[in-house]
Amino acid sequence: MAKIVRMRTPVQQKEAKLIAGMYAKSKREQQELYAYCFDYFHANYRGVFFANDDDAAEIFQNTFIAFWENIEKRKIYEDGGIVKGKDGQPLSGSVLTYFMGIARIKYLEWSRVRPTYSDPESEMGRKIREEGFDMQQYINMLYDSSDNVMLDIIADIISHMSPRCNEILTKFYYEEKSLDSIMQEIPSIESKDALKTKKHKCLETLRKSAKEIYNKYLNS
Repeated sequence: MAKIVRMRTPVQQKEAKLIAGMYAKSKREQQELYAYCFDYFHANYRGVFFANDDDAAEIFQNTFIAFWENIEKRKIYEDGGIVKGKDGQPLSGSVLTYFMGIARIKYLEWSRVRPTYSDPESEMGRKIREEGFDMQQYINMLYDSSDNVMLDIIADIISHMSPRCNEILTKFYYEEKSLDSIMQEIPSIESKDALKTKKHKCLETLRKSAKEIYNKYLNS
């Protein structure tokens, strides 16, 4: 049987090099990875959450610190030119997707200790009006009263779920897109009801996996 060779894209090669360099404490790769995440974050954060420039800068710094810690703890690492995460599996998305997943969680963390609101003209505000999106319910699912271990668990699980669940949960919760927008971007889903059902199943899988992993962490 012929061996299947999977070609890595230039982006995948670049990200693997940056992650490896960051772990090796290469100043050059550290600076390049910081700039790589910085440029992407500031070009896209307005589509992920509502915050002014100063607050976004604070969230970015908190996100990058958590990201760096994950690299140092080998929660995300380079192996054979591939970026891997939980259980030694390749990331299902890019390093930037992983980074923005942490950023979304850090935004929720930031918002818990500050008075926040949903801009009525934003995607979040529209979602609340039209679909009854319960932000607090999502925050309650993510947070544990004692520490932030659950946050890392959630980000890691989503990044390694099936491609379809990863895509749906990322678009709905992190990118804050409406169900109608998601249907346009995933035309293989035949109806809004089908999308709602799939989203619910993915979320239940996320909750179950997160609780199991967190309980193991508490008993370790």
